[in-house]
Amino acid sequence: MVASSFIKIFSIVVLAALSISAQRECPSIQAEDNNTEKKRFIVIFDKKVKNAAEDHYEMMKKCYETRVQSVISDEADESVSDQSTIRDFSVDGTMQGYTAYFTPEFAKAVEKMKNVVLVEEEKEVKEDKILRAAPRRFSRRYSINRRVEDDSPPPNIDRIDQTKRPLDGKFIYPDSAGEGVNIFIVDSGIFLTHREFGGRAKFGRSFCKGCEKDFIDEHGTFVASVAAGKTVGVARKANIIDVRVLDEKAQGSTADKIEGLSYVISQHKKSKNKNSVINMSLRVIPLSHALNHAVKEATDAGIHVAVSAGNSGQDACGQSPAAAPSAITVGATEFKSDAIADFSNFGKCVDIFAPGRNITGAGIDNNHDYLKGYFGTSFSSPLVAGTLALLISKNGNKPPSALTKDLIDLSTKGVVIGLKNKKGTPNTFLRTPAS
Repeated sequence: MVASSFIKIFSIVVLAALSISAQRECPSIQAEDNNTEKKRFIVIFDKKVKNAAEDHYEMMKKCYETRVQSVISDEADESVSDQSTIRDFSVDGTMQGYTAYFTPEFAKAVEKMKNVVLVEEEKEVKEDKILRAAPRRFSRRYSINRRVEDDSPPPNIDRIDQTKRPLDGKFIYPDSAGEGVNIFIVDSGIFLTHREFGGRAKFGRSFCKGCEKDFIDEHGTFVASVAAGKTVGVARKANIIDVRVLDEKAQGSTADKIEGLSYVISQHKKSKNKNSVINMSLRVIPLSHALNHAVKEATDAGIHVAVSAGNSGQDACGQSPAAAPSAITVGATEFKSDAIADFSNFGKCVDIFAPGRNITGAGIDNNHDYLKGYFGTSFSSPLVAGTLALLISKNGNKPPSALTKDLIDLSTKGVVIGLKNKKGTPNTFLRTPAS
């Protein structure tokens, strides 16, 4: 019996070793010439298969002498443009994958490898914004009423705490004001010292090529101030974390964005504070299955995600991350009415509307710099991100699907004008919780 048991155990060990060896056999496709033009690809593994990424990396190291580096590590910034390095964005228990430079032929071979569920070439990411021809710049240096009732809010903030017009000139919000909630602004960088943030904003990580910390585009700062600024924002006590995926020219890619999301997921999982909200006022056309997959991984991890619907006046289901089913996709309404804005995307992928024209927010010229007259769904989405923070700090956190339901239940129904010919578009308008 002992001998028989030994033979069985020995056989199992040998079979397991052979199986692992088989997984790491070199593919028939040859290593690529370093002079061959390569493109950047996103590779995603089946997260249900434990160690799928590790086994793949061992094979790539053995067969192609590829270097592997985690994007979560402090040294990862140096490898963004290194075409010989795999940038691993895997997060334990959440998602497995990487970005790397391949020829299209090699990428097709990778797609056929074991446990690979998706290979997608990176796509261009742009800010989801529209600007007035001459946005107005001004400086707010006077004292602001910081009570639960703000008697001088910007019109977009004034509108969302009441069910109907006319505006009452007030913004009434819970005194918790988003305290204890982390809002990750996945965008073009934030001017962290601006007075709107009152020391609540901090730098997280940068994931774009050639990004320099001191050179940023104004979009991310403006968006952050609408979400959580102390005079022009919604969640006035929330923490703001800068996750930069676009450079100072507002250029980036889906690969950068997915790496940024993996960083947020990692921070969320490591932190004792699980009150996490992401805002992404960015667009990818046509839609990216890889980016939508990463959004689902974020919500599956318990992170709430608000995204802009887009400014093309078309079906929001045609772009990412607006088409991501687990994201809260936000359309825009006009300044003087609750009509859908002429630029706003629409359709069944939109979940809710919020003001999106003639918006005031923080600028980047100095700590007292403000801008007026901006418009776009980019500035509707952070209103929702801020409202999610208000709900969490007031009532406690919930799974993303449950908190989304609370958000929709709280919203004002039937006030958005102009949806008659926009089939499948919900008539729901953002409303913040009362104190």
